[in-house]
Amino acid sequence: MDGAFVDNISFGPQMVQTVRKCTGMFLDVHLMIHRADHYLERFLKAGADNITIHVEANYETSVAETLQRIRAAGKQCGIALHPNTPFEAAIPYADMIDLLLVMTVVPGFGGQPFMEKETMPKLAAARDYRDAHGLKYHLEVDGGIYTHTAPIAKKHGANLFVCGTSFFGQPDAKVAMTELVQAVA
Repeated sequence: MDGAFVDNISFGPQMVQTVRKCTGMFLDVHLMIHRADHYLERFLKAGADNITIHVEANYETSVAETLQRIRAAGKQCGIALHPNTPFEAAIPYADMIDLLLVMTVVPGFGGQPFMEKETMPKLAAARDYRDAHGLKYHLEVDGGIYTHTAPIAKKHGANLFVCGTSFFGQPDAKVAMTELVQAVA
């Protein structure tokens, strides 16, 4: 988060680099920033395995060129959609991506309620489009994901779930994650 695209600031490439030194796990990096194309090389060098960018952000080049650069670096790429952005905004990039992220809250702040009415029809449309066109992208949701909302997202096509408050805000993170996994099993 850059404090401009969303009204908050969070981790940058240095954090990705630090985490990369600690693990060989897959690092899925979601850039909620303007000019992702400008900062892209820093995140690639830091060790991101997947970089997801927003269609709504400003670019020096373009969304398509940024996705192509991620792919040329041998990494996976994704598109993220703000709750107010229709699925149709992702269609020009659908055959270029490994992941389509539907934000289920307004990006920028944790602890917001899951926006079911605004986002689940979009998620279902992304699933239906993918299946009708023989595409393979994952469907990810981020925001308000708890044991009672994750099954709703799964029913509409989600197979990846980003958890913030529902994991980090709990007294026992292991129990919280076990319960969430069971909710979508």
